[in-house]
Amino acid sequence: MLVTVTRGIRGAALVVAWVVAAGIGGCGGSQSARDQDVEPETSADRAGLTATLQRSTLFETRRSLRLTVRSNSGEEREIGAIQLESALFEPVEPEARNARVPPAGRPVVMGLPFGTVRCDGHSGGGDAEEDNAAVLLADVDGHDVRVPIEQRPNDLLVELHGTECAAAAVLADVDLRLGDTWRPTDPRTLEGELDLSQRRDGAEATVQAVEGNVIFTVSDATASPRALAVSDAHPSATAPIAITASRCDPHALIEYKRTFIFTASIQANSDEPARVDIKAEGAARRALEDLLTSCLG
Repeated sequence: MLVTVTRGIRGAALVVAWVVAAGIGGCGGSQSARDQDVEPETSADRAGLTATLQRSTLFETRRSLRLTVRSNSGEEREIGAIQLESALFEPVEPEARNARVPPAGRPVVMGLPFGTVRCDGHSGGGDAEEDNAAVLLADVDGHDVRVPIEQRPNDLLVELHGTECAAAAVLADVDLRLGDTWRPTDPRTLEGELDLSQRRDGAEATVQAVEGNVIFTVSDATASPRALAVSDAHPSATAPIAITASRCDPHALIEYKRTFIFTASIQANSDEPARVDIKAEGAARRALEDLLTSCLG
């Protein structure tokens, strides 16, 4: 029923610590910029840094982008915390880094978290330059600074925003979930069902494909995925699905952060297909956890 494309993800592990950066008042009653709700310095000269942003499969499993930072002076810089400022995404708490950026332009690469997408009022159709602007808010050598970010490509955030808003629009119309009944067909494979249903009258959607991930392969070649479609005439539909544990090694299980998340391509209301996450929950999650446990032996 579902044609599957299995994607591999390579990369080393990145351990991410989340903290809220706090300022400490001095003895004379002075306060940091954060305590006073004062904007960090606009000029990047104080930071002595340049920053570029790219997409990375490794970092995006942790909902982060690949940030490359260089010192544009002959001095080492110490970064205590980082945060993305963008009109297209909700802000997230500053992330502690304690990274040292060496002089002479040698780069330091780290993940820069991005928040929940803002779809209402930020469609990318207004002031394109303002919508796409990205700023790195950072604690550099103990000072709060703002560093303009160069995006590669230059519409990186607008493209990511469009992808996530398209998925949100689909999920406002339909619900796609893994069913509750699963049975083993061999030591590493479970068979169950994928359920699609309308969230509102008039919604029409077709599941075109379902993809697995680094840990699990998804497959079912018994029929076309177009059999999984909903409309007012058929507000819900179910299709069989087979999930195989293709990797059970502890290294992959520890490092990969989307173990129980699959991806579907869904065309809704004659729009372009959108990529939507399917998170295994409830009975499906428990069945897959048991499968991995037995696979590990």
